[in-house]
Amino acid sequence: MRLLNRFTIDRPRRAGFTLIEVMAAIFLTSMVITFAVSFYINLANISQAAIIRTRQTLQATSAIERVARDLASTAFIVKSEETDPLAHPWAFVAESRFAFDGSDLIRFNSRSKSPGEGAYHDSDLLQIVYQAIDEEDGSLTLLRWSSPGLPTGQFADYPGVDDDRNFVVAEGLGSFSLRFLDDNAQWLSAWDSSQLENSSELPVGVEIDVSVWQGESEDGWSDNTDDAQHFVKRVYLYQRPLDLNEMIRERDEAEAKDKADSLTVGGQGKRAESSEGENNPQNADESFGGEVASQGSVAECVRNNWALCVERYGEGNCGVWSNVTSVPLGAFGIDIPWCQ
Repeated sequence: MRLLNRFTIDRPRRAGFTLIEVMAAIFLTSMVITFAVSFYINLANISQAAIIRTRQTLQATSAIERVARDLASTAFIVKSEETDPLAHPWAFVAESRFAFDGSDLIRFNSRSKSPGEGAYHDSDLLQIVYQAIDEEDGSLTLLRWSSPGLPTGQFADYPGVDDDRNFVVAEGLGSFSLRFLDDNAQWLSAWDSSQLENSSELPVGVEIDVSVWQGESEDGWSDNTDDAQHFVKRVYLYQRPLDLNEMIRERDEAEAKDKADSLTVGGQGKRAESSEGENNPQNADESFGGEVASQGSVAECVRNNWALCVERYGEGNCGVWSNVTSVPLGAFGIDIPWCQ
């Protein structure tokens, strides 16, 4: 033993980590990495959810604004009593196809068409139809159909889905519904201008309600009505129905009243002039410039018999003679028999 120890080399001790310290460092490092990864994943999920929510908000608000812009420009002319309801092209009709509390199908006339760039006048009237169609996955697609001008009569039916004039406003909607405010401040789920009685032909306002499709739950049922965020906007129709017959009647009454007033004012003016003439009689001298004609002169004779003078000698001669104020009638070379 002593012999072996003689060959043993004594090495200096060096500072280092114990196993426990190494394990603690590894544990703390893993905790920090786990926290950082979890934070990154949560941040990514939140960002993705925010992107989805923003996309849904833009999708819903763009659809609402499109419908609201057309509804705000609604135009309607009241049907006259002698017009056949089926031949009247102005209508505002809304009904339900898939909506539970409101209408998802509407047709009306609007003045929202952009004017053309040509030299010819282009009407801004449009026939507009909005309808929501059901897709295979349960979502809704909102279509907008439009046609310039007015129809020849009432719509017999709504345009088909495959019509070339259809335009996709929004896809992937969970719901689309419209409600209508009447004159009694009551919200109605449907509207038909051809069937309303004792009311105006247009609602006072329209409420647009849109939600985005959230998909189906695990049991196969959709929870869109409960979980989905609803976007709501109310549009007030400030342009009220135009009654052309009533406008024509009011115009005729106003013209007749103005005519009667003008006749009344004219009669009063004539009576005033007559009264003024009676109170302040104008003599012949004032009628011919105010220069006084001497008695027995040519001017006095002509002025006092002006009509007879004009009839015989003409207005030009009589006008000259009416200013001969100092020449006696006997010395005048022209015979004026009315004053002899």
